[in-house]
Amino acid sequence: MTAIKTVNLTKLFPRTSGYRDLLPFNKRQWTQAVKDVGLEIKEGEFFGLLGPNGAGKTTLIKMLCCLVLPNSGTAQVFGHDIQKEEQAVKQLVGLVSAEERSFFWRITGRENLQFYASLYNIPRRQVKARIKELLDLVGLAEDGDIRFQNYSTGMKQKLAIARGLLSDPRVLFVDEPTRSLDPVSAQTIRRFLREKVADEGKTVVLATHNLSEAEQLCDRLAIMDHGRVIALGSVEELRSLFQQHEGCELQVKHLSETILSQLSFIDGVLDCHITNKQNGISSLELRISDRASVLPRILSVMVSAGVEVCNCQLRELALDEIFTHALHTGSREEAP
Repeated sequence: MTAIKTVNLTKLFPRTSGYRDLLPFNKRQWTQAVKDVGLEIKEGEFFGLLGPNGAGKTTLIKMLCCLVLPNSGTAQVFGHDIQKEEQAVKQLVGLVSAEERSFFWRITGRENLQFYASLYNIPRRQVKARIKELLDLVGLAEDGDIRFQNYSTGMKQKLAIARGLLSDPRVLFVDEPTRSLDPVSAQTIRRFLREKVADEGKTVVLATHNLSEAEQLCDRLAIMDHGRVIALGSVEELRSLFQQHEGCELQVKHLSETILSQLSFIDGVLDCHITNKQNGISSLELRISDRASVLPRILSVMVSAGVEVCNCQLRELALDEIFTHALHTGSREEAP
C-alpha cells in the first residue's frame, strides 16, 4: 500500500532583503524551496531524503505534515489530500525535529509530553500510561521528572522522538535526528529508529545529510538538491545508475609482463597495473567498466596462461561518491 504520494509538489518563498521588498508596488522576488517533487513511498518503508543544507528536505517534510501549504502540485498521505483533508493527515503523521525551542525548558520531560498530549486530544485516562510507555521506550524512564533545561543533547532528542510517537502515528517524519550528537548517542538514536520504530511497521521518512546514517537506515533514498529530486532508489540501484567503472584488486602468482600487457588490451579494462610485489605474490589493481562480462575474460586469460589467482576483491562505489556524482549530474542538467 502507498503511504505517501506527491505529484509535482512545489513551494516558493518570497525573498526579502529589506523593507522595500514589502511594498505592494515593488516587484517581488521568489525563492524556490521545493520544485516539482514526485515521490511514492510504500507503507512500512524507511525512506531517506538525502541532500546538502538548503536542498528542500525540511520544507518538503513540513508540507507533508500540513505545516506549510504548497504553491502547486498535490500530495496524499494514505489517500488523504494534504490541503483538502488536513485534519485527517495530521492524525496520521508525527514529526521529530532537532529544534529544541519547541519544548518548555522550565518544566520536566514528563510535563512537556503531557502538554503535547493535550494538543493531540489524547483521552486523559490514557495519557499517563502512554507517556510512561514512551519514556520507557526511549530510555528516559529514570529522567522523566528532570527539568528539560537539565537534559543532555541526546536526552532532548530522545524526548523529541517520544513526542513524535505520542499520537501513535502511521508515518513518522524525522528531521536531522542525530545533529550535534556524539557518535555513541547518534548510534543509539539510529538503532532505536530502526529496531523500535521501523521494525514495528511504521513508515519512517528521514531527512539527513549524513551519508553513513542514510546508508545504514534507509531502504530507499531520494537525493535532493536545490529543491529537486535528482536521483531515487536503493543504494544498490543508485550505485548501478552512477557507477561507470569498478575497482578490482587481485593477488596472483606467476604474473609476467606479457600477461599484464594482454590484460590491458581486453575490451572493458580501463586501467591495469601492479601495486605491490612480495613473497612471489603480485597485487594487481584494475579498473573495469562491466564486471559481468569483463571479469570472466580477465580470469580466463590469466588461468590459461598459468597464473594462480589467490584473491579477488571488487571495490563498489561508496555512497559519498554516488552523492557527489548525483549532485554533479543534477547541476549540469539544471545549467541550460
